[in-house]
Amino acid sequence: MAELQMLLEEEIPAGRSALLDSFTNLERVAEYCESNYVQSPDKQRALEETKNYTTQSLASVAYLINTLANNVLQMLDIQASQLRRMESSINHISQTVDIHKEKVARREIGILTTNKNTSRTHKIIAPANPERPVRYIRKPVDYSLLDDMGHGVKASAQNMKTGGGALPRTNPPTQKPPSPPMTGKGTIGRASVLQHEPPAPAAPEPAGGGLPAVPPAQFRHRATQHGPQPHPAQRGAPLHPEPSWPTRAPSPLHADHPSAAPHGLCGPGSGDHLRRAAAASTLRRAGV
Repeated sequence: MAELQMLLEEEIPAGRSALLDSFTNLERVAEYCESNYVQSPDKQRALEETKNYTTQSLASVAYLINTLANNVLQMLDIQASQLRRMESSINHISQTVDIHKEKVARREIGILTTNKNTSRTHKIIAPANPERPVRYIRKPVDYSLLDDMGHGVKASAQNMKTGGGALPRTNPPTQKPPSPPMTGKGTIGRASVLQHEPPAPAAPEPAGGGLPAVPPAQFRHRATQHGPQPHPAQRGAPLHPEPSWPTRAPSPLHADHPSAAPHGLCGPGSGDHLRRAAAASTLRRAGV
């Protein structure tokens, strides 16, 4: 506070008065330099003297301005710190007033309340006689404990005793499983033949006295549906019945012919395949 008072009353007014005196002195120096340059016979010397006076005057003025500016800035800093202290004091006073109001309000509310009697007891009480831990006893693992649970396969009690919970054995099948459809090069499957092949006469018997050709797909399908046929000798039929098919098969090049075979039945290498299929169908008819 004393420093601020000293700045306001002494240093700042002294700096202002020094600047005013410097202003007056600069005017006198300017008049002297002008008259000296006019009256002096040595113009160069008069010019150098004028330059020296100008430099000294500018340095003096700059120093006075710097001193006065520093004093003003110091005064402003002191005033700012005083304002911060005053603000802190005001905030402290306002908080004190708020606390006092809160106490008064709580006191007024406390008049309307009643005391509650609470008994302080332990929430967790240890037992007087703690239980002794049970000794571990090893037991065998029962793997059939969960056999009757769920929706799995349930075996009989006899099988459970004899087989130990295993599945019952089943007898092997007595019938021969159906042979898979024979596929070869240049042919198509039986399902596609049944779907797309129109009812047409089968191919003729191959030349050279070999086995008869494969009958149409519809006759093969019926033969597989009705099961194995009796032996031809038992029913009085010849082993190799003479087919009543036409002696010449329709050309596969004419696709619009009604009796044309599907594409791929008469491809290269189909003769061997037809012979093997004819032999298989003959054996199937004979029940071998």
